[in-house]
Amino acid sequence: MNKINFSLIKKSNKVLRNIVRETSNFKMISRFYATKYNKIKVREQTYFYETRDGQNFSDSPLQILKSVLQRNKYAEHYIVYQNRYFDEVILGLNINKIDVGKMNNVHLVERNTPEYVEAQLFSKYLITDSTFQSFFVKKPEQIYVNTWHGTPLKYMGYAMPEGNFQSWNVMRNFMMSDYLVSPNKHTTEIFLNDYRLNGAYTGEILEIGYPRNDVFFNSNDQNLLRQYLIENHNLDKNKLTLVYAPTWRPAELASRPSDLSFEYANLYEVLCSELGGEYNILMKVHPFIYNRLKNIESVANFIVSDGIDANELLAMTDLLVTDFSSIFFDYLITNKPIVFFNTDPDVYEEERGYYFSLKSLPGPFFSEPNQMIDYIQRGDFTEYGKNYSDFKSRFVNLDDGNVTQTLLNLIENRNQKNEQIIKADTKKNKVLIYTGGLQNNGISAALINLVNHIDYGKYDVSLLTADSRNNNAFYNNFKKINNKVRIFVIRGESSYGWAKLIGKYFAEKYSNIKIFYFLYSRKQAKLNARRLLGNQAFDVAIDFDSYVMDNGQWIASSDAKHTYNVLHNDMWLEANKTIGGELKNPKTKAYLPFWGMFDTSLSVSEATKEINEHKLIKYIHDNGVLTNIIDAEKIIDLANQSMSYKNINISKFRKPVDMTNSSEITKATFGDVDMHKRNESIYKSGISNGARIFITNSRLSPEKNLDNLILAFIKLHNRFKDVQLQIFGKDVGNYAPVLYELVIQNHAEEYIKFYGYSDNTFPALLQADMFLLPSHTEGQSIALMEAMVLKKDIIASNVLANIELLNNGEYGLLTLGNDVDALYESLKIAVEGRYKRLKDFDASEHNNLVLRQFDNLFKEGVDDAKS
Repeated sequence: MNKINFSLIKKSNKVLRNIVRETSNFKMISRFYATKYNKIKVREQTYFYETRDGQNFSDSPLQILKSVLQRNKYAEHYIVYQNRYFDEVILGLNINKIDVGKMNNVHLVERNTPEYVEAQLFSKYLITDSTFQSFFVKKPEQIYVNTWHGTPLKYMGYAMPEGNFQSWNVMRNFMMSDYLVSPNKHTTEIFLNDYRLNGAYTGEILEIGYPRNDVFFNSNDQNLLRQYLIENHNLDKNKLTLVYAPTWRPAELASRPSDLSFEYANLYEVLCSELGGEYNILMKVHPFIYNRLKNIESVANFIVSDGIDANELLAMTDLLVTDFSSIFFDYLITNKPIVFFNTDPDVYEEERGYYFSLKSLPGPFFSEPNQMIDYIQRGDFTEYGKNYSDFKSRFVNLDDGNVTQTLLNLIENRNQKNEQIIKADTKKNKVLIYTGGLQNNGISAALINLVNHIDYGKYDVSLLTADSRNNNAFYNNFKKINNKVRIFVIRGESSYGWAKLIGKYFAEKYSNIKIFYFLYSRKQAKLNARRLLGNQAFDVAIDFDSYVMDNGQWIASSDAKHTYNVLHNDMWLEANKTIGGELKNPKTKAYLPFWGMFDTSLSVSEATKEINEHKLIKYIHDNGVLTNIIDAEKIIDLANQSMSYKNINISKFRKPVDMTNSSEITKATFGDVDMHKRNESIYKSGISNGARIFITNSRLSPEKNLDNLILAFIKLHNRFKDVQLQIFGKDVGNYAPVLYELVIQNHAEEYIKFYGYSDNTFPALLQADMFLLPSHTEGQSIALMEAMVLKKDIIASNVLANIELLNNGEYGLLTLGNDVDALYESLKIAVEGRYKRLKDFDASEHNNLVLRQFDNLFKEGVDDAKS
């Protein structure tokens, strides 16, 4: 496709804005990539290079290009550049005597153009020192070499604050790479642990040193660079050269370029004034900062172009001054002095953190420029010799000037045994779980409990999740999850071309219409799953949400031996439930026809399984059970915390509402009560003082039957004036005003109170006399299990899941129906002190059962999941 056609498609796409809502060039190029992915074949002897997103051409990929040019004259090379950094890319090539104008086999491709996409798709070898973009998916025939760009001093990956989300594309790229170059053991450990490669990565970490460091051993050919510095920076050959090479600070990216240039100009002036008689003063700033300074005239004479490779510059440097840039590790090879200078080291410590104490560094550290200048003027750099030797032996001991050749030899002779080839430990069973939205509900609680109880000695656990950290509920719930998990973040542009994207839209929206359902492309869905998951394969993949197709489909399309979706309720009922004449969960109903993409659907209880097996027979392949785990220890701990609750002034939320009884909205799934056990727990006369404070905790929606509970409690209060009902829970579907109206109309505000959602209701539950769950339907109630853990007396409706969870009434009193009269009858028994619980719940025994169910998911054949 040429640029003219691409431009025409981009313009015509505006017509489709209401469907795809995408017109930016990046989104368009992502669509183009997806469209071309399976149409363009990989060509042998083709190399694709991208450094720093095309802002320059340097680092290890530059050294690889130079070596391949000498080894293979038939290879074709494609070098990426950004249009506004074209001069920098050309400069880097020219300094290395690579004249693209005279070489037929070296080509420049502009980033995010059709030519860029095509070259990335047909190239056999993909080489970068950073990451490829979020739409990139390595083909099986391609060989991806990631050289990375430095030994870490600052925390990286998951060691950083919020690193599990911030590092999403780095980890994704690492996972896809065939070869990941490591300069030393320290960096290898960071790859394996702080980027969570251990347990999953199937490529090879080549612990061989850095190709970019070969320049320190082959410095005979520096004439062009030296001449460039003489012409552009007034380099005096009779002086030593001092290079100030700081990394970037977040505050610098937020400041105005004029302010930033003023800071650097002031420091340069001071250094020249005090040290200029002995040293050439040059500054080599981080590419992030160079981008902001490159066009400011006041700093142009001393800021070295980003087109100049940093290590080629350091190879002719006599003294390096840096803050926390990783290039100081490379500079150790020279045995020349290093001075560390940063005016706000504490900020770095707080924002990022270090792998090493600043006292252990191979040179002095200064936060005041005058102190640093005094030290340099004294000229005695031997004080830190021991630290220097220690760092050199640990971090650059593998660099010998032939690392590039070693790398190319290892790639050409694949599958050889070599002590420098490090493989991740991938012996554990691999499970992938989609988290859902992690809102404040029972599904999120169940997920958190499961993930926190999995045996990490047996299982490697990955979570697929959206980055919704700006949502308080998501953020707070995510922080509760075991930090051993690996995170694949749903970000970037999906792997769909224009036509497939439109088909996906209609298929998901109108899935009940066959002609639209068949527009859904499983092939593209699998490609997008590979994109999101870094080409990873899993033993088991689980959609733990199952309410919304948006992201659950990537689980069904993942490369997993067995895929499951978890059904938390009577899902036919959930999918078809209406409030005010409108579907409550329209996306769930649209998702039903796609559940056949999963190997097995797992209900959260045997009772729920029977319901779903019957009602969803046309939608699901097979059925199993995965019961909810409960974190008893945490519940007990939270219950003993001091909490205060403020009830809602419900009169403020009064408005006209539809007072249709919930029993007409949601049909109850009743089961038979074991009357022998029920009668055994009920006495003819009072055996205790009786319950007075009742509590319920659930979402405020029709299926929870809170309207009939309120009416039953009003009837109870007419006879027993000292009873109180505390209702905790979040409004769902704007149903709460119906409940408020019932209370207000019956003047019950003094003894029936609403408290909304609370992160910790356990102290209130502990203080209450009885927990109530009057639902029309349940999958398996987490709130009920929480009450059981705290050994609370319980009244629950006799719906199938409650009967199962309460073990036919051993752990709580089951009602005989859940209308007003049936609920009143059970409430009255509790108030009169005539109920005694038959048995306490054993959370440990329950959790062991669930973990056995989880283990069975990994056995060959889905039948094992049913036990």
